[in-house]
Amino acid sequence: MKPRLLIALLALALGPACLVLTVHPAYDDDTLTWEPGLVGNWQNTDDKSFMVIERDEWKSYKIHYVHPIEKGDLTGYLTILGDSRYLDVMPVRGQDRGAFLIPVHAVVRVTLDENRLELTPLSYDWFYDRLKSRARIPGLEVILDQKQNALVGSSTRALRDWIRRQPADGRMFGAPAVFARKP
Repeated sequence: MKPRLLIALLALALGPACLVLTVHPAYDDDTLTWEPGLVGNWQNTDDKSFMVIERDEWKSYKIHYVHPIEKGDLTGYLTILGDSRYLDVMPVRGQDRGAFLIPVHAVVRVTLDENRLELTPLSYDWFYDRLKSRARIPGLEVILDQKQNALVGSSTRALRDWIRRQPADGRMFGAPAVFARKP
């Protein structure tokens, strides 16, 4: 399984399995929000990774991450669901990667406390176990793709409703990746 940073941020089709991906975003125009505190340099000492989050156009974030085994760039959108904020990350917007690549999304819960950033992804293990045992996930349409990623095909509205109903400490969320702000 990928290290936590990659589960949390590298939710792209370029990575191997062990991701929970969505076809539709977890945000809509009415729920986009902006948090200037996310902008900055962040380091995760557990997996020796870091990311730079910058302001991008129209309430989006430009995210550059470096991990010991790879690096890349993402576009992120912050949205509010219930009492929590979630960052929806996807391939960099505006780049045409060809007709056969779909810009999938990954959703991570964001907890920001000045110089501490916690990103909690949806739990791949939780989704995988349910799909392998043929258990339904009420409210979501989910399959395993060819790479064994959990692929959520539900609409934005259904995805948002499902996430909103989940307990913050529920097993459907994975282990958080914790970052510290760097000067």
